[in-house]
Amino acid sequence: MQKRLLFAICPGLLVLSLGAQNSCSISKINSSAQVQAVPMSHVALENKYDVKFNHLNINVERINKDISGSVRTIAKVVAPTLDVYALELYSTMIIDSARINGSLLMPVRAGDAVTYTLPVTLNQNDMIDATIYYHGTPPSGSDAGMSNGTSGSWGNQVTWTLSEPYAAFEWWPCKQQLQDKADSSYVYITTDSTNKVGSNGVLKNVVTVGNKKRYEWENNRFIDYYLISVAVAKYVDYSIYAHPAGMTDSILIQNYVYDNPATLPAFQTIIDQTAELIEYFSDIYGMYPFYDQKYGHCMAPFSGGMEHQTMTSLGFFDFGLIAHELGHQWWGDNVTCRTWNDIFVNEGFASYSEQLALEQFDAANAPANMLQVHNNVMSQPGGSVYNPDTTSINRIFSSRLSYDKGCAIIHTLRFVINDDNLFFTVLKNYQTQFGNGTASINDFKTVAETTTGLDLTQFFNQWIFGEGYPTFTVRWNQVGNTFYLKNTETVSMSGVTPLFITPLEYKLTRSIGDTVVKFDQTQAIENYTFSVGGTVTNVTTDPNNWVLNKGTVTQDASLVGLSENELFAASVHLFPNPAKEKVMISMPVQKTIHYALFDVTTKMIKSGSISSVENVISIQELSQGMYFITLSSTDNEQIKTLKFVKE
Repeated sequence: MQKRLLFAICPGLLVLSLGAQNSCSISKINSSAQVQAVPMSHVALENKYDVKFNHLNINVERINKDISGSVRTIAKVVAPTLDVYALELYSTMIIDSARINGSLLMPVRAGDAVTYTLPVTLNQNDMIDATIYYHGTPPSGSDAGMSNGTSGSWGNQVTWTLSEPYAAFEWWPCKQQLQDKADSSYVYITTDSTNKVGSNGVLKNVVTVGNKKRYEWENNRFIDYYLISVAVAKYVDYSIYAHPAGMTDSILIQNYVYDNPATLPAFQTIIDQTAELIEYFSDIYGMYPFYDQKYGHCMAPFSGGMEHQTMTSLGFFDFGLIAHELGHQWWGDNVTCRTWNDIFVNEGFASYSEQLALEQFDAANAPANMLQVHNNVMSQPGGSVYNPDTTSINRIFSSRLSYDKGCAIIHTLRFVINDDNLFFTVLKNYQTQFGNGTASINDFKTVAETTTGLDLTQFFNQWIFGEGYPTFTVRWNQVGNTFYLKNTETVSMSGVTPLFITPLEYKLTRSIGDTVVKFDQTQAIENYTFSVGGTVTNVTTDPNNWVLNKGTVTQDASLVGLSENELFAASVHLFPNPAKEKVMISMPVQKTIHYALFDVTTKMIKSGSISSVENVISIQELSQGMYFITLSSTDNEQIKTLKFVKE
């Protein structure tokens, strides 16, 4: 089932369709079950050169997946020397010949790995000019990088590609390394004259070749291997324009819609909203990165979308899907994840683009979307936004973690920054600093810290690299104008992330009007006492769903002060901080308590007992950095969490 927000075909009518699976996630999992098959020794050979240019010049039809033609790659040697040129091509695809730097060479093939021994050893900064002539039929099945099918809704037959993350080699000879973006690319497709072909960049020419036509798409911007695309079908071209603020010219939005009398009328109103989305995202993220080329869509019969650079492939048009794939043009295409461990910087921000689009254009439905996001994330107790397993396509494109938890945590970061102008400046700075290249989660963290002046180590460790979510058990009472509020935090993955430290809002429903108060949850049990006017009838924790959490709220007439442990916790302190060899825990009364010392990854280093007399904890063995000490009573009630820095 797909999770998306649908604008219905009828103009102005909103249909809300919520489920558990993001449609972008579905399409990538279904279309790319392949894992990278070449050995690391082959990857090492590929990394001896830097791709500058790819030119695909191939024959493709809408009625089958047969391919013939050539791919020319121009690259620069970056290793001290290079005597073997390495690339990847699916084992059943046939190489007819190859010319490298003017020499006809024979390949050595080992599965999907292809190598050519060069007649002359190249030195650093020398250029490689290699053209591979090949033909064949790419593999079929759920792992196909190229597919052929007929739309069940519209009856149109299409041949299309979806190469993310590891399937480009199934249909063209290439280097599949994320950090090596080609500086530019051409895609020339010769096909039956009844077809149209969509691809990246600008359509420079349509050339008649006998009874066929050659569509010549040229892209002059950096592009990653998996974003190069082809879609072939009987299409009609429905082009519109966007006019972002600050641009004297317009941006072409070129849509290849099925050549079927009913298809364009069914989707035209929704397609037209693409212009508003480009204008809005250009405002909050920075100018659309490929403004001098185009944006657009090619229809293909699959469930979801794929953010091919400048021309998304999708199976249908709806507002959420358009917003998600358009968001990818910044988050994934302009700046691409450095490794598949870092997929959050692609999918989390594309998913949050859906939320931001709703806030801007359909604010009434934005809270329901974020609530659904939270519910999906918390349908299971664990899992991190960071992806630890790049061999699993299901994990890379986990709708719950990479998409929805990523989206939820960006929303929380916006709350922590507490200044929308500053938050969106972070996003723009990241796009400016890493545009045309790749970036990691930690790169984004650095930009966010530099821009805001905040130390976000704790935030990223608990929400991005940590697992789970907090549950808040809130009790409250009002006596006259004095309000008592107690929040006890438990966590879903205590062995991984023992505490979530976060700001938190509380909405007080009162006889004289509602008010919202905000406090920091810095330890497992927090007590607050403050003055309030009017009579409070209800308390809502996190009323705007800023923070991923579950919880309960109960009015408790017995809550009028602090328990013994709470009074004790309020007067417990750690010193010195920063510390070099030891820390001491000061206690106001004679008491023995347990402690557990954790590093910033929430790994427990050691534990033990301390008292008001024996209150020293040695930290000589610790490396420099931030640590946490959790204090608990002898009956295992968590008392307080203290933070310190080892110098």
